[in-house]
Amino acid sequence: MIASRDVALPAPLGGATQPAEERQVRIITVLPRDAIPAILDPEFLTPQQAAGQMRSTERVMGVFLNGEARAYPITMLSVHEIVNDTVGGVPIAVTY
Repeated sequence: MIASRDVALPAPLGGATQPAEERQVRIITVLPRDAIPAILDPEFLTPQQAAGQMRSTERVMGVFLNGEARAYPITMLSVHEIVNDTVGGVPIAVTY
């Protein structure tokens, strides 16, 4: 059974009380589709190797699944945007 009731929505930001008028937006892209290559077979460093090649303040996106951990540097993700990987036996897509 689906119940229905009136719910008061918050007021829009900026104090506007009327909905904005509808308008068309044109989206322009600079790069063609698939111009940024995904990483399909990532290679990883050991923690000891990474300590010698990365700053201690470098940001990473971390994944921990089924007892297996991976760290994906944001500097690398900002260039490739997608990493397809398997962590702990689970296929994942890391996106940034």
